[in-house]
Amino acid sequence: MAYPVIASLSKPKAMLFNLLRRGLVRDTLWTTFFSTIGKSLGFLIPFFIAAWFGVTSETDAFFFAYGIILFLSGIFAPVVESIIVPYIAEAISRNEDTGRFVGNILGVSGGALLVLLAAFVLLIKPALSLVTHFDPQTVRLVFWLLVETAPLFVLLVWTSVLAGTLNAYKRFAFPALSPGIRALVCLGIIFAFKDTYGVHAIAIGYVAGELLRLGSVFWVIKWLRLFKLRVSFRLSAKLREFLQTASYQMAGMAVIGINPIVDKAMASWLGKGSVSVLHYADRLYMIPVTFVSTGLMVTLLSHWSGRYYEEGIERLHGDVKKAIKIVGLLALFITLALVLVRQPLVRLAFGRGAFDQTMLPEVGWVWVCYLLGFVPYMTGTVFLRAHLALKNTKVIMQYGFFVVGLNVLLNYILMKYFRVAGIALATS
Repeated sequence: MAYPVIASLSKPKAMLFNLLRRGLVRDTLWTTFFSTIGKSLGFLIPFFIAAWFGVTSETDAFFFAYGIILFLSGIFAPVVESIIVPYIAEAISRNEDTGRFVGNILGVSGGALLVLLAAFVLLIKPALSLVTHFDPQTVRLVFWLLVETAPLFVLLVWTSVLAGTLNAYKRFAFPALSPGIRALVCLGIIFAFKDTYGVHAIAIGYVAGELLRLGSVFWVIKWLRLFKLRVSFRLSAKLREFLQTASYQMAGMAVIGINPIVDKAMASWLGKGSVSVLHYADRLYMIPVTFVSTGLMVTLLSHWSGRYYEEGIERLHGDVKKAIKIVGLLALFITLALVLVRQPLVRLAFGRGAFDQTMLPEVGWVWVCYLLGFVPYMTGTVFLRAHLALKNTKVIMQYGFFVVGLNVLLNYILMKYFRVAGIALATS
């Protein structure tokens, strides 16, 4: 049956109208729009840090400490945010109490993560001197920055649980926007206290920003009245199944997440400022990654999970084939465009303030080496979403163990010839 509105339109406009009426396309466009706003504010932080602090041993210390916290949270936060989606989709289809399940995850994970965090802080200090070539003063600074940023680990995981739940309900807008809240608070605190506390102000800003973000997500769930949240500490049967499924992906993410730590540790062998150069180039690389993935990949997982439980595996096969073609071509176009305009973009991002202008070409070259891996990374992420919809997380664990060994080997070989750029090239 043709809609009267569509019949009155020209053929191109009618095709566009039909496309926008599809739930997945509509949700993807809106989520990408809101995510671009939220994440773009977050991407401003390294640029302001570069302008306010430059490239120093202090910034090396912060980026190394922050990288460790991101490694820890990266094991758990993205896992629970994605794994929870098919579980919530299944619960919704069966009219189960999602509030009790989500509260159960928050309660049990909170206690376990606090114990893990305390053990990590106690054991990390002697390890720092073994894996880095920082001087003793910088090692001490890294340790105290780790202590200051440690609460961010738990806050990120809790926020991810709630954000994943909202995504499962197809309420994508606020989870996509919420990183902007953290970014604004973080930038405000850094600006206010950078002269007083130095790089410690960066750590304080990130923690305060994530705390406010978590509180705002709690408020949105209460305001939408999707479910009544009941926090509990009981290890229920469904929670045990969830943790078992998540454990494979967590193992894979733990191994994969070691790569940035290894990269920064090996970059510290190359002299002062090398860790900062690697981090700044990585932040530039993450802009297109985030722009493409945060909208599309979030909605793909939510819609694919619902379709799988309603229509079966054949529908999922068809969806994956279509997504691979679109994402692959889009990623290739973005890669070529960014390589062509890399120099003015690097100058725009870092060519001011305390940043040493002679370092701009090196940052640009390292960024290009990262960009070489953009197409395979994005297409691989599409396949990953299909495995997650099927709760097939073992493949992620197997992939992780293969990649980390290859990364270390390639780092060691390529950094001899290309220095910091060799580490980025090894990642690609």
